[in-house]
Amino acid sequence: MDVEEVRALSDEEIAREIEKHHEEWRNLRFQNALGRLTTFHQLREVRKSIARLKTIQREREIAVDPAGHYATNDRKRARRRAADRRQRVAQRKRPVQNRRAR
Repeated sequence: MDVEEVRALSDEEIAREIEKHHEEWRNLRFQNALGRLTTFHQLREVRKSIARLKTIQREREIAVDPAGHYATNDRKRARRRAADRRQRVAQRKRPVQNRRAR
């Protein structure tokens, strides 16, 4: 299923496709664990299909409320920057305390 076909699907159909592909991926992993899988490329293809479907699903979520999406990202980035700053400060070498002269 290519991207244009997926974009033509409704939100519910995309959710069903994701579930169907997850089930297929689970079965392929099980077959691989048992040593019965002969077409190993299917694992990768199914995983990529799931990623494609989820990407389009996420695009639609963002399109509904773009301001909310960007506001959330800004808060996350600010928290990450603050945590990185705290970590850099904690890693600095502390100056040696003044020792008494001998």
